[in-house]
This record gives sequence, structure tokens and C-alpha cells, in this order.
Amino acid sequence: MKLQIETTCPTQWKFEYESSDPQLDDLYERAKTDQWNVSVDIDWSKGIREDQDVFKRAETPITKTKFFGSLSKQTQKDLLANQAAFMLSQFLHGEQGALLCCGQLVDSVPSVEGKLYAATQVMDEARHVEVFHRYLGLLDRSYPVLNGLKNVLDAILAAETWQAKCVGMQIMVESLAMGTFRNMMVQADDPILQNIVRLTAQDEARHVAFGILSLSEEIPKMPEEDRVALEDFALAAIGILRGGGDGRGVNVAQSIIDAGIDPVEMRNAIAKEREEATGMPFETEQKSVVHEYMVPNLEKVGLISARIRPKYEELGLIVAA
Repeated sequence: MKLQIETTCPTQWKFEYESSDPQLDDLYERAKTDQWNVSVDIDWSKGIREDQDVFKRAETPITKTKFFGSLSKQTQKDLLANQAAFMLSQFLHGEQGALLCCGQLVDSVPSVEGKLYAATQVMDEARHVEVFHRYLGLLDRSYPVLNGLKNVLDAILAAETWQAKCVGMQIMVESLAMGTFRNMMVQADDPILQNIVRLTAQDEARHVAFGILSLSEEIPKMPEEDRVALEDFALAAIGILRGGGDGRGVNVAQSIIDAGIDPVEMRNAIAKEREEATGMPFETEQKSVVHEYMVPNLEKVGLISARIRPKYEELGLIVAA
């Protein structure tokens, strides 16, 4: 696994300290006000009860399947715990990627107000790394980074312009995280995780807002060639995140194998149940989050043009006109 990423994105000095963007100023003030402390603002004292699921079974789609019902109670518990640990591990790895990227944004965004805000996000991401690492310690299990997630993070870190880094992190990865956290606020059953998700989602909303504010004015001013390159970058990243042949299945399978289940048998059984019930092929929650959060934000900043829209339609992420 590649652990050192080279980038030629230039550092930009700014010696004019007066802000010219009241909206970014307001976001910066909110970021300062909303800071929280992992050690103080979350009650870690009670830990996770032995009989406590991380996520509510009623809100976990797999628990509604005949396949899940056929498993022993212990296997059900192990599977749910492993899959929770797997998903939260990806948040941990993603937050580290965001920490590194935001450090780059402090260097590379041209405006002083953008640099000040990006600096607050560095602290946010450091806090998120800390909180997810600590929670996974309570679960006593964790998993490696998904190949697709690592590939996207590497591409963002290696990007040669601040605009590409901002699209990749603030519009795409942060939108994906924000959408997933909103689902998790309904799904989380453990009080500690409920509090973590609530506080982290508050931060993620600001991060997405920074991307939209920064890029909505920037992208229309870019040369056509550069804007097209950003459009293609975003679409390629979606393909990787959705698991386009990058080894995602191998990574996910380990959490299932660790519960003593054959992952191929499980997926085939659940897919068959869904198709019999709805006539539709099996889809993951991730596609829904991409459709509901990431794609609309790409549209807001002007990165879904008439040129590239048909490709999103082919993926089922935009309804054809």
C-alpha cells in the first residue's frame, strides 16, 4: 500500500489580510464556536453494554432478510458488530485523509478567509480521527481501509490544484460522510455513538458548506479545459467509491468471514430475496447517499454539465429528462 503521496500543488502566500467574503467569515466564526472536545463532551464512562447492538436492528436492512433470520443469535450479533466496526473503520481512515487534505488546503487556497476556515477544519478532522479511533477501541475490532476509498483519497492528495482537492474532499467525500451520518443518527443504538455522530455531523455540514461557497464562484471562472478535467475527476471518483473493480468486495468480505459466514452465499441469498420481492436488483445504501447528497452538491458548484450529465444518467444517479 502506498503511504507517501507526491503533489505539485503550489503553496500560495497572501499578504492582504482583509476578508472579502462575508459568508466564509460567518462560516469561520461558526467553526470557532462549535469546537468540541472528545475527552470532555462525550461520556465514555459506561462503555458499550454486552447486550447492546451498535445500530438498531429495526433500522439495519440486513436484519429484515430471511438469510439473517436463519443465523444463530451469536452469529447475528457477531455479524452486526463486525459490519459496524468495518463501516466505522472506513470513517476513521477517511477522516485521516481529510486531515491531510485540509492541511494542503491551508497551503493552497488563495484567499485569507479560505485559509483561516481550512485551518479550523484541520482541527475538526484531527478530532474525528481521535473519536473514531477511541470508539473502535471500545468495539475491540477494526478493519483496513477500502481499496476504493484509499485510491480516491490518494488522488485527492496528489491533485495538482486546490480546486481539485476541494471538489474531491469538500464536495464528494464530505457529502458522502454527511449523508451517511444523517442515516446513522436514526440507526445508532449505542448512546456513545449517537453523541459522536451528532457532533461529527455538525462539523461535516460546515465542511460541505465551505466547498460549495468556495467553488460556486470559482468554477464558472475557470478555463473550459480545467472545468472539464474537474468534471471527469469527480465522475471517476464516484466510480471508484462505488466499487468499480477495485477490490472492494475482498475488504468487505472479511467482516462477514470473521462472523463465520460465506460472503458469496450471503450476498447471493440477499440479492435473490430482494429481486423476488421487488423485481429490482440489489443496491447498496451507498448508491442512495451518492444520489441524494453528492450529486446535488456537484450540480450546485457547476460540475454536472450537459456534456457529462448522460454519464450520470447511465449510472442511475440522475433521472434522464
